[in-house]
Amino acid sequence: MQELAEELVKTQPEIVAIQEIRWSGTGLIKKKDFSLYYSGTIYQTGQAGTGFIILEGVINNVIGFEAMSERLCKIRIKSKYNNVTMINMYAPTEDKVDAEKEKFYGDLQTVIDRTPKSDTILVLGDASAELGK
Repeated sequence: MQELAEELVKTQPEIVAIQEIRWSGTGLIKKKDFSLYYSGTIYQTGQAGTGFIILEGVINNVIGFEAMSERLCKIRIKSKYNNVTMINMYAPTEDKVDAEKEKFYGDLQTVIDRTPKSDTILVLGDASAELGK
């Protein structure tokens, strides 16, 4: 994690969506140059997980963070004109059972539907697409 943070400080992207954090629980870790909001599994580590790394210059614009599951979280950022809601997803792969995939996409739609209509919505993350089949 520290190597990623150091690279981000060098390149200066203000917000980065990350997947496969593989931590349990949800939370916020504050460091000198960045903060990490994360959403992991409830019971075990080593599986899934999503989050956002927010650099210091943007942290005061964070309106809120919500962890829905180890596969979905969102952060809302105050912007000059419209607020921006970023949804970070880590979709189940094609080999997962249909019920798991349907639940994930239903949850994603719920998150989108609950977002204020005036917000700009960005859906980011790992869609687990496979190429070449």
